[in-house]
Amino acid sequence: MFKFAHTHALWLLLPALLLSACANISKSERMDGLNNTLKNYKRDIRWGEFDTAWAFHRGETDKREEPPEKLKDLRVTDYKVVNTHMSVDNLSYTQTVRIFYHLADSPRVRKLTDRQKWEYDEEAKRWWLVSDMPQF
Repeated sequence: MFKFAHTHALWLLLPALLLSACANISKSERMDGLNNTLKNYKRDIRWGEFDTAWAFHRGETDKREEPPEKLKDLRVTDYKVVNTHMSVDNLSYTQTVRIFYHLADSPRVRKLTDRQKWEYDEEAKRWWLVSDMPQF
C-alpha cells in the first residue's frame, strides 16, 4: 500500500513538473531570442546596415518607414548599452544606448542617446522594436 501511494503521488506530480519544465524552456528560448535580436540590431546599426536595422521595427510591412537618405553618409563609431530593464513577465525589455557617430564629410564625433523598447510577439515568436528608430 505504501509503495502504491508513492507511485500514485509521483504520477500526480509528473504533469506539473513537465509544465514547469516547458515554461522554463519557453522563457529560455525567449531570452535567447532577445539576446540574438539585440546582437543583430547592434551589428546592423554599428556597421551602417540601416535597411536591415529598420526591419526590426514593428509595423505593417507595406507602411514601414525607410531609413532616411542622410544615413548613407553616416558612420557609427561606437554603440554602448548603458542601462537595461526587463519587465516582470519577460515580455518587454528596455535599454538605453549611446551611439557615437560622424558624417562622412566631417571629423566631428556626435553622440546620440537612444531609448529602445522591445516587445515579444508570442504569435511570431520574436522580439520587435516598438520605440522610435534612432534620430541621427
